[in-house]
Amino acid sequence: MNISSDILNQRQAAQYLGTTVGTLNSWRHCGKNTLPFIRWGNRIRYRKSDLDAWIERQLINKLDEGGENV
Repeated sequence: MNISSDILNQRQAAQYLGTTVGTLNSWRHCGKNTLPFIRWGNRIRYRKSDLDAWIERQLINKLDEGGENV
């Protein structure tokens, strides 16, 4: 894998996750959602592989919660 193609800026990461840059900033400053990021000088970057892993951790199996699987 080309490492540089795995690195996303904030706008790209927000688009990939279907959210806004402001939401990413809030999550980062509040420590919410434990979304991994890289501080590159004064720039914030995200690895696509980290975003994919984060997405997987957000999945909820309804059977595990005693409900029906949807």
